[in-house]
Amino acid sequence: MQLVIAEKPSVARDLARVLGMRGAGKHAIEGSGRVVTWCIGHLVELEEPAAYQPAWKAWRLDTLPMLPTAFKLRPVPGTRDQLRAVRELLCDRRFSEVVNACDAGREGELIFRYVYELAGSRLPIKRLWISSLTDEAIRAGFAGLKPGVELDALASAARCRSEADWLVGMNATRAVTVSSRAAAPRPRSPQPPGPPRRGQRRQSDSPLYSIGRVQTPTLAILVRRELEIRQFRPRDYWEVRGVFVAAGAAAQATEKVTATWGVVLPDGKAIRSRLGERALADGVVARGESAAGGPPASVERPVVERLRQKRVREAPPLLFDLTSLQRTANRRYGLSATATLAAAQALYERYKILTYPRTDSRHLTSDMGKELPKLFGALAALPDYAPFAAPLLETPPARSRRVFDDAKVSDHHAIVPTGKPVNLDDLPRDERRIFDLVARRFLGAFHPDAEFALTDVVIRVGPPEAGPRAAAEPRADDAAEPSGDETFVTTLPPPPDRYRARGRVRLVAGWQAVAQLGEGRGADGDGGPELPPLAEGQRLDGKLEVVTKQTRPPPRHTEATLLGAMESAGRDISDEEMRAAMRDSGLGTPATRAATIETLIRRTFVARDGKNLVPTDMGIGLIDALPEKSLASPELTGTWEARLSRVARGEETRAAFMADISRYVSDVVAAIRGGAGVVRTAATPSSAGVVRGAAPATSAPGLAKPARVKPPRAKPAAGRAGETTTATTLACPRCKQGTLVAGNRGWGCGRWREGCPFVIWFEIAGRRITEAELTDLVSKGKTRKRKWRSGEGAEIGGRLVLDLSATRNAGAARLDAHGD
Repeated sequence: MQLVIAEKPSVARDLARVLGMRGAGKHAIEGSGRVVTWCIGHLVELEEPAAYQPAWKAWRLDTLPMLPTAFKLRPVPGTRDQLRAVRELLCDRRFSEVVNACDAGREGELIFRYVYELAGSRLPIKRLWISSLTDEAIRAGFAGLKPGVELDALASAARCRSEADWLVGMNATRAVTVSSRAAAPRPRSPQPPGPPRRGQRRQSDSPLYSIGRVQTPTLAILVRRELEIRQFRPRDYWEVRGVFVAAGAAAQATEKVTATWGVVLPDGKAIRSRLGERALADGVVARGESAAGGPPASVERPVVERLRQKRVREAPPLLFDLTSLQRTANRRYGLSATATLAAAQALYERYKILTYPRTDSRHLTSDMGKELPKLFGALAALPDYAPFAAPLLETPPARSRRVFDDAKVSDHHAIVPTGKPVNLDDLPRDERRIFDLVARRFLGAFHPDAEFALTDVVIRVGPPEAGPRAAAEPRADDAAEPSGDETFVTTLPPPPDRYRARGRVRLVAGWQAVAQLGEGRGADGDGGPELPPLAEGQRLDGKLEVVTKQTRPPPRHTEATLLGAMESAGRDISDEEMRAAMRDSGLGTPATRAATIETLIRRTFVARDGKNLVPTDMGIGLIDALPEKSLASPELTGTWEARLSRVARGEETRAAFMADISRYVSDVVAAIRGGAGVVRTAATPSSAGVVRGAAPATSAPGLAKPARVKPPRAKPAAGRAGETTTATTLACPRCKQGTLVAGNRGWGCGRWREGCPFVIWFEIAGRRITEAELTDLVSKGKTRKRKWRSGEGAEIGGRLVLDLSATRNAGAARLDAHGD
């Protein structure tokens, strides 16, 4: 007899119906040689600290860090009745196997494994792994159940995530809260002692500083942007615009060219147009007025000096994963990430017209190609999509690697329609909007590229330069404004003046017609004005004017932009394909990011202001008060998530990851205990197993104080435990930006917090490296020959050579026993 455990009651009822089981039960459904029961989300969670040691009940620094040798489980309050029923079934000897039918992902695996472990069950495990809840998908899933052992690596990653969150959250929250309380003035009246219960505020004058492995770095992203906005000082600047028409044309001519004065940079792709003083702008207008509109006999009229036209193609955007769907829905409709997930989940579970939404993949597997006619046919039956689906039925599209790529599909493929018939009028508003986005994105992926005509015009006002054209480059302020915009022009270049106009006209709508993007708009919604026909050497008339502007601070994050920042671990990456390539290194997972944002809002660290997310004073105070700044590092947490993905793929062990987390927690507690406000570079889990080829981490400017840098920790070298950090004058040969510093175990790059992994250990092959050998390694790439010790203790001759591709753990110095 088979026991089936689903994640939710509604899914359990669907499974039972498809399996031909009739009837209902309070805790399970039985029939046809099976019993289907369900969880209610998480039924089991990790125990509180006091369950491990009585001393851990009190919130005290001297009891930290709390590092259980083995984690204990407990029932989630409020679900004990269902848990009792599931436990009894798992221990029932009638069953020969149990099917894990929880959601096919990391959290679904954890929900099942925790219940299975707490029940002490020994039933063989089978895994139901499906991407949609249509009847066909369920039948196919049960016909091809996977052995549970195939998902053991995913289960290990799930446990690592859960236990790492416990270790960081429990220890860091207590350490920061207690140290803050100790540093604060004593309250006038005593407060009741004892720790708060989970989720409950401490009854004292000091706040509870709730720290989370993903939550706190996400808050730091918002705080960093808020501080940039608050520190921003607007600055006036001026631009000169010219409105040009063909020479001799009527003043009211409609075919006008509006161009902006500026210095065209040597690459021809940009201009500097912002003038730092009004007098400079007036000077440009004064020296150009006669040329722009004067009689032909007196001056040389403006002339089209350069005209560049080209035709470009824009490919359809990638299919949706959850994060990109949430970002698009937020930009298009103002839906929150939580509302988008709820709508997509309803379309998956209740209506069964979308595939599994909690995915991080934006491609389809090759075997889905045979499903295309069915999917196109279902959409062709809907009037909204018939004009775009019908041609795909008549002429089947080619299978592009932009859509089908097995190597880029992890647990689940991209979100697409299931092909189940649907009446759009029956869908609630949010569900209809989400389905519409997914359906149009899916159909658009099989339509032609959009095509545009790009025009770039440079208009010269004034006579040409004598002799070869000079690169008239004005002097600009040394520092750019805080928002990162271009520098200001502070000295006018010699004449002639040049004005630039750019236009973009859509020639072929292609996929954009499916996506309902307006004329001239690209995937990002940006377009450009249509320019009239022009020719190089053509004479023009024009009118010049000064436009006063003011610099603007960077915009506050919306949920769309914050989700993008979480996906790329805080790095400002606008290209969707680059962001997809970094999906393993983001903050959290697509399934948890919406909940993280809501947690920050619920705990009053963040507030909504229309579409914007704004950190509160409490949220800013939390980030500012952190004695250990790595707790707020998006890059550090991103590397953890990347390692969790490696554990799920079986490329890294659970033991190695958890050992590094425990070491990190110990170092964080030691740093906090050493004094509030002290910033230390503790050994972190990122010191081992950093994903090769990942983009370098970037620090959060304005949040962290100057730090004493130590290279990553390796195995202890005898007698070196107390050595302090000292700097050298040697440049890092890997990033070529930092300088080397000597720490406890070796020499490392001073920019290691920014992501540079370069390190050379003090001791290699049984010998300590001298400073002269270090200098030779860095400057020459090798040392002189000398005697070293082999692993068996025998002396061998050879030299050290520099290996910049080596991992952190190995170090960049490699012994070459056969070196000449």
